[in-house]
Order: sequence, then C-alpha cells, then structure tokens
Amino acid sequence: MFNIKKDYFFWVLFIILFGSGHVFFKSPFEFYFHYIFLFPLTAFFIVKFGIPRFYFKIFAIPLLLGLFHVVLENNDFFTFFKIFAGLSISTLFFFFILYKYEFNNFKVFEIYCGACWMLCIFATIQIFSFLIEFKPGYNFSWFLNKWGFVRGGIIGFRVNSILPEPTYLATSLSPAVYISIRNLIHKNNFIFSKTQSIIVILISILTTSTVGYLGIIISIILSLDFLRLRYVLFVAIIFSVGFMTAYQNVSDFSNRVNSAKGLWIDQDFNINNTNNSSFVLYNNLHIAKENIKKFPIFGTGLGSHQTAFKKHTLTRSLIQYDFEFNIKDGNSLFVRLCTETGVLGLAFIFIMIINGFIYKSVVSDELDNHKIISHALLILIILVLVRQGNYMLNGLPLIFLLYYYNGVSYNEKISSLNE
Repeated sequence: MFNIKKDYFFWVLFIILFGSGHVFFKSPFEFYFHYIFLFPLTAFFIVKFGIPRFYFKIFAIPLLLGLFHVVLENNDFFTFFKIFAGLSISTLFFFFILYKYEFNNFKVFEIYCGACWMLCIFATIQIFSFLIEFKPGYNFSWFLNKWGFVRGGIIGFRVNSILPEPTYLATSLSPAVYISIRNLIHKNNFIFSKTQSIIVILISILTTSTVGYLGIIISIILSLDFLRLRYVLFVAIIFSVGFMTAYQNVSDFSNRVNSAKGLWIDQDFNINNTNNSSFVLYNNLHIAKENIKKFPIFGTGLGSHQTAFKKHTLTRSLIQYDFEFNIKDGNSLFVRLCTETGVLGLAFIFIMIINGFIYKSVVSDELDNHKIISHALLILIILVLVRQGNYMLNGLPLIFLLYYYNGVSYNEKISSLNE
C-alpha cells in the first residue's frame, strides 16, 4: 500500500483531487477550496518548466471554435472563458504532476489509489458515526458547504465521504474497486490488502449508486481476464442476483429503475418519472441530439451546453413544471461532448480510449501493471461518460492523462522487447 508518510505532496494532491466539497464563493464563478493550491502551483510549474507543446495542439481548436460560437451567440463569453481556463489549468497541473514523478505511471496511480483509500477512511468514520448517532461525524455540512447528506440507501443514508454526492464517491472509487475485486478474485495484494479491498468494495456498495454498481459489474468482467462461457454465465448470475436484491431492498435503486423504464420504454412523462435523475439524463440527451443536428462536426464550443439547454429543454415544452438540473454539465460527459465538441470531440476521446486499452495477457509483472492500470482507469472513464459532465471534477484530467501515458509507456516497452 502507498505510504502517505513518505510523500509530503500526497495531501496537496488529495485536496486538489477531492476537495470539491467546499466553495469560498459561488459568484461570478464557484471558487473551490482546492483552487488555493491548484492555481499557485500551476503558475509555479509554468514559470519553472514552461508550457508543454501538447497543450497548444489540444487546446488551439477548442479556443478558436469557442470564440467563433461566442460571436454567433451560441455560447456566452464568460461561461466559455471560465470552462476553457479551468480545464487548461487543471490539465497543465496534472501534466506537471506526471512530469514531477518522471511519468512513472504506476507511482502516480498508486498515489491516486492512496487518495481513494483516504476517501474510504472518511466514509468509514461517517458510517460508524451514523450508527452511534454522532451527527458531526456523519454530516459534514458543518465544514463542507457544497456537500449533502442523503437519507435512504442500505443503512439509512447513502455514503458519500467528503464528496458532494454519493455518485461522485462511487465514480471516484471505481479504479480502486476494480483493483479490490481483482485482488479478491486472483488472491493478490496489488496496492490494497485483502481487508482494504473488502472495505473499498463495501463502501462503493453503500453509496447505492446505480453508476457505482455498473462499475462493479464491469470490474468483475475485466478481472476475469478470459471471457469464457462459464465466466459469462457466472457474471450473469451475480448480476441478476445483485440486481434483484437491490431492486427489492433498496428503494432508491428501485425508484430509479422504475422511472428509467417509464421514460425510456413506456414514454410516460408523469411527475414520478420526470422528477428525478433519470429525466435529467433523458432531457440532456434530447438537448445534445437537437444541438448536434445543427452543429454535428465541432459542436458549439466549451461551456455551450448551458446555452443549448435554454433552447432545447423539454422542461419548457413537454412537461408543464420547472425541473432544470445539470444545466451546465449535461449530467454526462458523453452528452456534454456531443453538445460542445460534436463528432470531432467524441472521436478524439474514443480514439484515445481504444489506443490506451491494453487487452493482451502478459507474463511480465511490469507489463501486467500497465494492463491493470489501463482497465482500472477505463472503468472510471466509462462511468463519467455515462454520468458526470464536469470536465474537471475530482481530477478527471489526471485520469485521461494517466490513461494515455500508461498506454504510450506500455507500447514503448513492447516495442523494445520485440527489437
């Protein structure tokens, strides 16, 4: 397990990764607590190392397109500038982190897993405090002002540690969940011990997040390595039993399943089906579809989903009451990319996913580490494509950078072996 005491920089990274539970002010933009570390450190790194070439290659087109659509009034200038600047700073910071650790992908991934373990420690404190009815220990709103306590779930509340929502916790933990499930299946202690692995999985289950459960299913499938018929049947049985157990015993889960069925299959737009997260995704998909019809190749620029929402939302036509959530981020990275970057942005992401995915079985421990990291990060990327539209939340740029450079490093080592 990663030793926190040996890396003084760990706590700074932990705050920058998962310090989204507190904001100093919300207008004209949300100034998160972790910005007091992120901005000065990024400026320091830029002065010391300069701006890397890849930044200009990646951000030149979004900059020009964003300004173009601001002129066409398909986007708001301040919104575009806010998103562009935030994404630029976050990407540069995490690139410099990789540079600081000499692009040692395993080391950086180990640090991320250490941060996930700290989330689990806070979650464990939260759970025990709830069981003994010690409110300051389970309701963190006394020091986190962008944080919510959600009743329900399996034990009386949905676990979210220090993150604003249970879904955020389930998504952020997904790489650690994959490592934990793989450890138990293969009887390993990769990064986590057996006890730690069990705790990580239980914490993810207690979020009662549908997206988190999807991550668990994908983790089981990828952990099996070989998709033989008996393994497929095993996963199918586990999934069926788990689904029915959750559906019958967890009201939050069954409500989401019922509303999703009502919307997507029955096309029933009554208040029970539209007053929840299922309709948020349904509505934002509709907005993205309408926007991409008009601007299919490049979209309408970073931050433009908010403008597209106002033009195409079903809350002003199909239903007769105001229900507008996730106006800015689209509730899904896939949805937001459709609106803001069009086919070009989607192609960029999917090509990167394909190129970085390591599927071959390898005998070398070092190469096997690359494969494990690839699978772990891929699960998180899939989950945010499904259910998280914020480009910068919880260190997402680090996940994409680490996934990319992990694939590059693996291919370089394979090429060296072949030579």
